[in-house]
Amino acid sequence: MLEFIARYAYVVPIMGLMFMLLYLVGGEDIIFFRQVRHEIDPKSDENLTIALTKYASRKGFKMMGRTTLEFEGATYTFDGILITYFGTIAIKAEPYAGDIYGEMNGEEWVAIFEGKRTPFLNPLVAMSGSTKLFRDIYRAEGVKKYGQTETMAVFTNKHCNVAVSRNASACHVKDLDERLSQGKFIADNGVNIDEMAAALEKHKK
Repeated sequence: MLEFIARYAYVVPIMGLMFMLLYLVGGEDIIFFRQVRHEIDPKSDENLTIALTKYASRKGFKMMGRTTLEFEGATYTFDGILITYFGTIAIKAEPYAGDIYGEMNGEEWVAIFEGKRTPFLNPLVAMSGSTKLFRDIYRAEGVKKYGQTETMAVFTNKHCNVAVSRNASACHVKDLDERLSQGKFIADNGVNIDEMAAALEKHKK
C-alpha cells in the first residue's frame, strides 16, 4: 500500500494544479459542475429563432428571424416575425435573467437578478408602431386578408422567471409553444400566409 502511494504521489500536486487552473478560469461553478448563470443570454436571438422555426415548421406557418423592414423611408427591426392563421406576430427577444416585472403599458420593465435591478424599455411599447407598419405593407402589396397583428416579448435566458402582468403578451421561450396555442392566437382569420410572407419579403432591407 505504501509502495502504491509512493509510486503515484506525483498525481496529487498535478490534480491540485488542474483544479486551481479551473477555479481561476470559471470559479466555483466549474469546480462543482454547476451551470453558469449568465445575467444576459449571449444567444438570445438564436434561441428565439430556433424555437420559432420548430413551431412554424410543425404548424405549417411562416417565420422570419431577425428582420429589418423598410417602408416609406423608415426602418423597423424585429427579432422574429411569425405569420399564422391569426395574422402577424412581431416578437422581441429579451436576454435578461432573474425575475421580470412590468405592466403592459408601462414605460419600463425590470429584471431583478441576484439582488441587482436592471430596468429596460418595455419591449411591447418599443414595438407599438408595428400594427400600422404591417397593415400598411400588406395593403401596399395588395394583400386583402391579413388578420390581426400582435406584439410579443419572449425571454430566452434559462435562469429567468417572467412575472409581468397577465394582460401583457410575454413569456419564456420554453413556454412559447403553449402560449401560441391558446386564446386569440388560435383564431383562423382566413388569411393567406404565403401572400403575407411574400409581401414582407419585398420590404426586407
